Amino acid sequence: MEYLLVLVSVMMTTLGQIFQKLGAIRIKSEMAEGKGVLAAAANIHIVLGIGSLGLGAFLWLLVLSRMELSLAYPMMSIGYVLVTIASKYIFKEKVPLHRYAGIATIIFGIILISRS
Repeated sequence: MEYLLVLVSVMMTTLGQIFQKLGAIRIKSEMAEGKGVLAAAANIHIVLGIGSLGLGAFLWLLVLSRMELSLAYPMMSIGYVLVTIASKYIFKEKVPLHRYAGIATIIFGIILISRS
């Protein structure tokens, strides 16, 4: 159950990052159109991003109440993997080979830590 809670917390945090990026893209285009900062910042992506990050933080507190920090915290690095994958498919970013090597290293580290 604890591992599922970690995964959901990380997924909500990742989703928050994706929404923030979408919001930032929208803000950039709205600012270029001459809209004010408040109008640009009050978009649904920013609101969803803050909400997702808030829920992720709340779930993280539940994780911390149930797991050792030395086990739980390294598992947050799953977020790096998820954000990189999302960046490739949602934002069409190029992911160089060395980042895939980093992702593999992170996954290997998570496996090692979770077996302890």
